[in-house]
Amino acid sequence: MMTSHEADLAEITRTIWATMFDQAIERTDNAVIGVEATLTSIVHIEGAWQGAVILRCPQALGRTLTAEMLRSESMPTSDEIGDAIGELTNMVAGNLKALLPAPSSISLPAVVFGSDYELDVPNTTVVACVPFVCDSQIVVVLLVQRSSNRGVAE
Repeated sequence: MMTSHEADLAEITRTIWATMFDQAIERTDNAVIGVEATLTSIVHIEGAWQGAVILRCPQALGRTLTAEMLRSESMPTSDEIGDAIGELTNMVAGNLKALLPAPSSISLPAVVFGSDYELDVPNTTVVACVPFVCDSQIVVVLLVQRSSNRGVAE
């Protein structure tokens, strides 16, 4: 059974994808990205609701999506890929923020490239994990929520 956050993330992601890309994106049960180099982008949401939206995909898919976003035939640079995937995550977070308790604001995106890293958002709990398949590659969109007030200014 899908939670309301999962349903919201799925619908927002599908809508953005349909607007931005020619490539279809479909839900899947497989949330495991292979061992190849990956991209992870994160946008924090702060305010009445606190947490973050995280988007993770293989770097190869990130390159393909960036070239499509830029309408470019040439190989995108790492900076262009980071900007594009960060903006994609920003769009998901911005649309989701509108459905969360107000007032809230979103941070600038941060993007990590690599093949052997872990990303931890301390004091959060995963409240939604929505895996997709795009161009035969896994894309995972996560929503984490602050699970305690530790580290939050009163």
